[in-house]
Amino acid sequence: MKNTTLFIFSLFVALTFQSCLKDSCSEVREFTQFTPVYMTKAQFRQNVEASTTRKLENPGKMYFYKQYLFINEQGKGVHVYDLTDETNPIKISFYDIPGNFDIAVKDNIMYADNAIDLIAIDITDISNPKTVKRIEDFNNQYINYDPQLYYVYSVKSNVTQILDCNNANFGNNVFFENGDAFVNSAGFDTGVINTNNNTGIGGSFARFTVVNDYLYIVNQSSLKSYLISEPSNPQFKNTNQLGWGIETIFPYKDKLFVGSNAGMFIFDNSTPEAPVLLSTFEHARACDPVIVYENTAYVTLRNGSECNGFINQLDVIDITNVLQPNLIKSYPMKHPHGLSYSDGKIFLAEGDFGFKVLNVEDPGKINEITSIENIHCYDMISLSKERLFVIGDDGFYQFNVSDPKMPKVVSVIKINQ
Repeated sequence: MKNTTLFIFSLFVALTFQSCLKDSCSEVREFTQFTPVYMTKAQFRQNVEASTTRKLENPGKMYFYKQYLFINEQGKGVHVYDLTDETNPIKISFYDIPGNFDIAVKDNIMYADNAIDLIAIDITDISNPKTVKRIEDFNNQYINYDPQLYYVYSVKSNVTQILDCNNANFGNNVFFENGDAFVNSAGFDTGVINTNNNTGIGGSFARFTVVNDYLYIVNQSSLKSYLISEPSNPQFKNTNQLGWGIETIFPYKDKLFVGSNAGMFIFDNSTPEAPVLLSTFEHARACDPVIVYENTAYVTLRNGSECNGFINQLDVIDITNVLQPNLIKSYPMKHPHGLSYSDGKIFLAEGDFGFKVLNVEDPGKINEITSIENIHCYDMISLSKERLFVIGDDGFYQFNVSDPKMPKVVSVIKINQ
């Protein structure tokens, strides 16, 4: 069984097996249980509907367009908020999109994954979205034992199990039982700045991004390009096969930077219909968001995740010569996730440890300006020198960072709101 996106089937790479050294032993451990939900094509191929009743429960990636904040409800759809008054976010709507994890927007057209399909949605009337095109089976990696059913999302719950050492799952951080995935709660993680007003801004975990007249999408093994000069009518143009473990995409000038769990791919985008691979920077196996500013790329690597990594660090890479990227220096971190650049600073999410503000004016001598704790944070978007978006398992935060030593909370959208 193979499935795309953030989920349980990408966790197979994390399976490890340990032998028992004693005749009798047991352990009590807390796990997060993921129970897959399947649908028929007829069930998820419905026109997008909007409602105002769904609460934010399991936040995924965030995206900002005009004055609107979009927060993905993992596998279920998109929450829409009006941030005209940044101190008072107003919930406008929820777009019901089964199997949705990623979006991008151009000229009031939202592009969203809908299980195995790609859909274009007219959001000119933000409260009344209209499906204007559906590209069926754009993502052919959803396969189930029953060919009539397709994986859409998983229901998450916390469980406690007592495992005897004779149990095949003893000592494993990830295992599968009766079709469900169980992940050690202590070790699982749940992600392009473009200032043009006709497109939006995503975080560093983005798999969808818009560059001029093209939409680029990465799945776990490829990079796809779509012509969107007519935004409501995306046209497939090209696929670059990259191998397994592809995670994120970040456009910068005439380049595309693709993060994988084993390295960073650099593409020349001067022929936007068919980007050309220039080089690859390899690193130890780990989850890999990447952002770029001028001649420097910043990559976070972390352990205890679905990517089965064993290190926690920020890699700083010289890309002056994009054909030969070179590591400048690695900086140890607690548990780095997503990141964003602004005005000589990196805002870096650290999961349960909150986030850090780093001075990166000299990439070879990065130092910490401050850290914010007591929140969970897995990604950020730096909108300006003053405005920072932060998202984590406990919700969404807006910070004023005009004084980077003392970021101040401007507003919050908590889960279950």
